[in-house]
Parts: sequence; C-alpha cells; structure tokens
Amino acid sequence: MRQERHFFIALPIPSKDLANLAERLSLPEYFRNVYTLEEYHLTLRFFGPLEEKEQQSWKQQLQQIARTMEPFVLRFDRLITFGRDERPRVVGFGTESEELFQLVEQIDPNSTRPFVPHVTIAKKWRAEAAEWKTSPIRSIEWTVRELVLFEVRPEVSPRYEPVYRIHLGEEE
Repeated sequence: MRQERHFFIALPIPSKDLANLAERLSLPEYFRNVYTLEEYHLTLRFFGPLEEKEQQSWKQQLQQIARTMEPFVLRFDRLITFGRDERPRVVGFGTESEELFQLVEQIDPNSTRPFVPHVTIAKKWRAEAAEWKTSPIRSIEWTVRELVLFEVRPEVSPRYEPVYRIHLGEEE
C-alpha cells in the first residue's frame, strides 16, 4: 500500500561546488543518510499531503510570486546543525538573504516557526560514530532562478520529484 504523497516548495540548489565541499566532510562516516547533488534544495514550505485541487492552487500562487521576483544570489557560508553539536541529527549549509526572507514571507506569511535557511546535506547520526568536529567552510554562491513544488518519494533516488517548476521573473 502506498503512503500518502507529501509535498513541499523549495529552491533547487544543485551546486557542484557545494557537493564537492560536502564530500570533504566525510559525511558517510557520521550519518546514515547523505544527500546527493540532485537532492540539494532549500525548503521554503513543507505541506505534507496535498489534494490535486490544492496542488493546482499552489501552482497558481507560485506563478504570481515568481512574477514579482527576479533571480537572486545566495551565499552559503557556514555549516548549520540541528540537535547536539557533537552528534547532530541534521547538518546543512546555511545562508541568509533579504530576497530569501521576502520570498518565504510571500509563500508562508502566517508561519509561527522560525525560518532557518539551509540545504540539508546529511541526517540521522550513526550511533557508532565518533564525535563530529566542524571547521569553517569557504563561501559558495548560487543564483536562485526557479521555484519548485516537489513530491517526496522516499522509496526511490533521488527522493524528491519536481511536480511543478517556474522561473523567477517570468510568467508561465
């Protein structure tokens, strides 16, 4: 039996520079789930299940939002962890930008959760792993050009299937 389909809106970030940087962190030694380049994204809003009608409504909203924004640059300049620093549940590359926060405000204006912008690169700590020590990373830039509605498909790789894409600054 198939589980309910879950969806989220994100910015795809298939940066080879980020993937190369992640590779140097020896993530498989510490984490059970290590993300591939095709799975790199920055989540703007997670939905869980969405009916077809809701998907169509979000596609229209994304069209309207994309029209109001031009492509913009994100600078990934730090590692972000969730959980204990020495044994984090999740690790990612962190970023901040005024354009990003404006975009999130349009997509999820009523959110009460703090927005911590990051690209997850690994999760699920290996119990047998030694303590993880991080060091500063070099800054990497990525130009955001599109918004994507993704479907989560945990049984295949890559785990995230684009359902709808729209370029910033364009009308469909």
